[in-house]
Amino acid sequence: MFMKKRCVLFIFAVFFLSGFVAAEKITLKIATVAPARSPWEIELKKLAQEWNRITKGQVSVRFYNMTVLGGEKAGVQKLRSARPGQPAPMDGAIFSSLGLHELEPKSGIYTLSLPFLIKSQKELDLVLKTYGKDIEDPIANAGFQLITWSNVGWLSFYTKESYRTLKELKSIKLSLSGMDSPILSNSFKVSGFNVKDTPITKFAQALKSGGVSGFLAVHLATWATGFYKDINYALDSRICPIMAGFVISKESWNKIPAQYQAPMLAAAEKARKALNESLDSSDREYVKKMEQAGVKMIRLTPQELTEWQKEFNMNIDQVNKSLPGAFSMPLYKKIQSLLAS
Repeated sequence: MFMKKRCVLFIFAVFFLSGFVAAEKITLKIATVAPARSPWEIELKKLAQEWNRITKGQVSVRFYNMTVLGGEKAGVQKLRSARPGQPAPMDGAIFSSLGLHELEPKSGIYTLSLPFLIKSQKELDLVLKTYGKDIEDPIANAGFQLITWSNVGWLSFYTKESYRTLKELKSIKLSLSGMDSPILSNSFKVSGFNVKDTPITKFAQALKSGGVSGFLAVHLATWATGFYKDINYALDSRICPIMAGFVISKESWNKIPAQYQAPMLAAAEKARKALNESLDSSDREYVKKMEQAGVKMIRLTPQELTEWQKEFNMNIDQVNKSLPGAFSMPLYKKIQSLLAS
């Protein structure tokens, strides 16, 4: 009789503990480069709500501003455990190409943003469908689950002085908007740009005081941060897409019950499509708002664009020779071939 009671108690304990583990709440701490109150941030908050619904309240997401954390380089560090046995401060992050390169240089992520290689969202979708694994696999091997990709906009140059040619643009003292990336900074310098390395904490002050006369970013970020107030001109021609990637450490991702993971990824893909489909219209809206605020748009003619492309192509060869590993030349060649066919 005593043994039967012990057996019943043991079985009860097993079921109780199993239920407790299954119902354990998971809070994912995610650092993000998405500007506050931007369509990007709004879509991310919707995704967090959808994940909570899918998991019946088991998974919640808490977002942290990447700038407040110290920038993308600091964000990468916060995905690593400071000491063996201790959890990392962050479970995941939404990085731009800069952060993804810092996370895993072998990914070759900067290849997608080489000037005039990819010229439309349709081309970008084709490239990611065909060669996305070339970038995703190194990130996975580094211990991270790629949740989704997104194009957050097209590279533009924002300046106090006007320009029409690359030679004129290269003479203007530019900042990388506080982006702490030696490889990116050096790539621009090798290409002949007058780039000043400005810490993210001092970028706004440098722009206001004239320490720098311009910067590069996308329309969304320039409008959302208010930096358009300190420039007079903006390029309104497509140079290259600026990518963002949502990653979660495999250690944190594997804590989520397996039955929820596929629906969560599907929800993230839905959010990506919504963002990409609205990108052109939102870009037009930011251009309109900046023009109303007094910013003059520089729109290159087809002939001028051809000249820019020729010079940028020479710059790409220079960077590849001077800074091997800055991007993946094999992937670059494959993308060229794919889009030419």
